[in-house]
Amino acid sequence: MKIVAYKRGGEYCCRPDTTLNHNNSDYYCPDGVTALKAVPCVYTHIDKAGKCVAERFARRYFKSAAFGCLLSDATAGVVPDVATSMDFTSIMDMSFADCESPEASDFTLCVNGAKVYSAGGNRFTEELAAAIVDITRRTSLRIGDIVAVELCEAVTVASGDTLEMSSSSRNIPIKII
Repeated sequence: MKIVAYKRGGEYCCRPDTTLNHNNSDYYCPDGVTALKAVPCVYTHIDKAGKCVAERFARRYFKSAAFGCLLSDATAGVVPDVATSMDFTSIMDMSFADCESPEASDFTLCVNGAKVYSAGGNRFTEELAAAIVDITRRTSLRIGDIVAVELCEAVTVASGDTLEMSSSSRNIPIKII
């Protein structure tokens, strides 16, 4: 299984499944990491293997969508030879899933109580379908893979900060330690 993190500009990277934090555990920063980038995402599990998926068929490759948050080292790319994927940095909880119409859901990401991102009524399934079309032009997707589409620009968080993901039915705080 891989997690494909699709950025707003159209580029993407594949994260290993060791980056998955599906238990909503607090995140312990590795030594030497002083700041993280956090970006809210909408994601889905792939239900059907595909390569070169046509736009009109893309929606058939997933049934539900959920909201999460992707973390990465804020110094990656600045410091040479630094890993860009750290363990437990893909925060994904299927309790945010709305199987029939994720576009009707609302989602908010706060850092230390300050709202960073909030959306409701957006066209999340269309964003996921477009990402699947683009990704499968160059990469095959298999059953069980996760496609995560970033929803806005990343914000910087540091040790001691608290991320809080919430929807109308659930609230999940994650402490950065």
